[in-house]
Amino acid sequence: MDQDMENKEMEELSEEELQEFMASYKKELAHIYKMASARKAFLARSHMPNLKAALLQCDQDMRKDIEELKHKYGIHY
Repeated sequence: MDQDMENKEMEELSEEELQEFMASYKKELAHIYKMASARKAFLARSHMPNLKAALLQCDQDMRKDIEELKHKYGIHY
């Protein structure tokens, strides 16, 4: 039922509203990627002994953030 409500709301958006909606989503998504990239660069410069594990954790955190963002916007892909 929740999925049907989201789909109906998306259908009711005007073209301009839909473009604003997607622009907002893309802006937040870009922020997630930039923050993950900055974090990875910091980790690489810090010469951690367990760098590989830290980078894997960073990737997992980024994927989690993306999934939360997709859920927030009701995007499924």
